[in-house]
Amino acid sequence: MSFRLFWHISFIALIACNCSRYYHNRIIEPVLNMDDVSEIQKEVDDIFILLTYSLVFRDWQAGSVPRQERRGYNIGALLVNAQNEPVYYGLNCINSTDNATQHGEVRAITQYLEKARSFNLSGHTLYTTLEPCVMCAGMITMTAVKRVVFGQNDVEYSKAFERLAIDTRPIGGFPPYPRRVIAQASSISFREELDEAYNNFLESNDEKILAIFLVSDEARSIFEKALNSFKNYEVEFEENRNIYESALQFFNEN
Repeated sequence: MSFRLFWHISFIALIACNCSRYYHNRIIEPVLNMDDVSEIQKEVDDIFILLTYSLVFRDWQAGSVPRQERRGYNIGALLVNAQNEPVYYGLNCINSTDNATQHGEVRAITQYLEKARSFNLSGHTLYTTLEPCVMCAGMITMTAVKRVVFGQNDVEYSKAFERLAIDTRPIGGFPPYPRRVIAQASSISFREELDEAYNNFLESNDEKILAIFLVSDEARSIFEKALNSFKNYEVEFEENRNIYESALQFFNEN
């Protein structure tokens, strides 16, 4: 390779690298930035994500049961109002309904809106055991949910909210969707355990299907530990004691 050709290739590579960094900073980075959450709010989030795990575990769909006889995937969602009161939850029911739209988030949102005769969910937070897909992210966005906290990162179907929020106008694309929902992975240890276990599953399992992981003994064990943690939770901030008690009451009455 001649020096001149080498120089041209190096120059082009440098430009490409700088362009990539420039557009990453302008397009990608803004949708990844999140405001810090207070320690008190983190505890509120821990309480409600534990409640969500517990609601799913209570109706655990075992892998030994034929798929067509299961309710659906071991995924669920919990709605919490602006007063930090749990108001409704939904479980994935795609098998029992034979309807691919019947995700836990969809069921929680549509059934609660029907019950409450409310137009939207302004001020509400949605807790989900799995990062929402684009279908659910769209519904969450259109119903004005304030915030989403999820208890496991998806891989193939991840970053739906970020994709809606991305602004590609600097490269001749489109503006972000008009509404922005803040979606954050829970900071709780069980989310980290699920993420690690799922990544290990993807590396070792030939089918690499999320539903198979979510009926595994390892996933079940993590959800069970979350349930035990929820039932024996020790509140750190006194202002959150009533929130935990209302969460425990919700679990026992629903």
